[in-house]
Amino acid sequence: MIPLGALVLCWAAGKSLAEPMPVIKNSDTIEEYLSRYGISVEEHFVHTDDGYILRAFRLPRPSSPVVLLQHGILASAWCWLVNTVDKSLAILLWQMGYDVWLPNSRGNTFSRNHTTLKPFLNKEFWNFTFDEMATFDVVANVRYVLNVSSQQKLTFIGWSQGTTQMFIAAQAQHKEYLDMHVNLFVALSPVSYLKHQTSTLLAVAKDFRLGQILEYAFPYDVFTWSELPTIGSLLCKVTFGKLCTLTIDVVCGSSPHDSEKAIANLAAHFPAGTSVKDFDHYEQFLISDRFGRFDYGRAENVKHYGVPDPPSYNVSAIGMPLALFRGSADTLADPLDVHHLSNDLKDNENVVFSKEYAGYSHVTWMVGVDDEWILDLKNLLEVFNPIMPRIIV
Repeated sequence: MIPLGALVLCWAAGKSLAEPMPVIKNSDTIEEYLSRYGISVEEHFVHTDDGYILRAFRLPRPSSPVVLLQHGILASAWCWLVNTVDKSLAILLWQMGYDVWLPNSRGNTFSRNHTTLKPFLNKEFWNFTFDEMATFDVVANVRYVLNVSSQQKLTFIGWSQGTTQMFIAAQAQHKEYLDMHVNLFVALSPVSYLKHQTSTLLAVAKDFRLGQILEYAFPYDVFTWSELPTIGSLLCKVTFGKLCTLTIDVVCGSSPHDSEKAIANLAAHFPAGTSVKDFDHYEQFLISDRFGRFDYGRAENVKHYGVPDPPSYNVSAIGMPLALFRGSADTLADPLDVHHLSNDLKDNENVVFSKEYAGYSHVTWMVGVDDEWILDLKNLLEVFNPIMPRIIV
């Protein structure tokens, strides 16, 4: 068999050495944008067991191996498309021959539908965190994608909160199903513990308990692109000028490896929104240095969990092949916190890859100019989710 990497290099040799950076506007749609590259897009709606309707985009290659890309907090399917063609992971994987799926987490701009609840009428619609995304959304997406594609397995690539979702899902009630049907879990900037993070947004959140303030000011959703001016003004007042903008670098940090033009493209559809409770769940990790379920207070915890303290997640129980991609300059998934996670996994033989990339930020995977990590990912896919050799023109 011809190595997959060799085929990709052959394809790339016929392309321009310097791929042009696209310009993405807030008015662009994913379908219109990908049509510039001759890529057709399918729109799918995934129903969860608790009634949420999630929108997913497919870059179809029927009968080909499947890769599912799960975005991070405040992001959307757009995050996989904002770089040059040879660096935008969704486009690159499709060009390599994969059937690529881009789901959207509940509550972001693409996934604001429910069978009974209305997002701007029913506060209950927003009663979720990444725990519910892990419990309901992950398995719903995997089942739907495998059913439509008629495949038995897929590769799950998560970034930031996308990794949090799978870390939880893979040790919860659907563990057996996911272990059977996920041939590789790639964790880009794995987020679990947050004690050492230095993100400006989360640092201020910890100091000023922003979760409580935001819940009062925004009883439904929070952090959507259209709300940026209002949020910026509020944050500036309550933090006494310490946080007055909500830009990519404030949330995620940045690196010399990151393209300013790609960051601008990412910002065109960022932030895409989430629930205040989702943000508050992460804020709890900042204060308590734990990785566990939502803390309602001791009395309410007994009602929810049967014990006064919220249970911790058992990531050591993950039974699927796991690859950890870490950045040394990551302010959200700080190397010390990822080391804590790695220590929880030290006896887990399913960790097949773990590497720290010098100078990578939390968003380098989306907006970076360096391709070291892409080459490593291609090598992993050759082993765990290979495609039949073909020439892509």
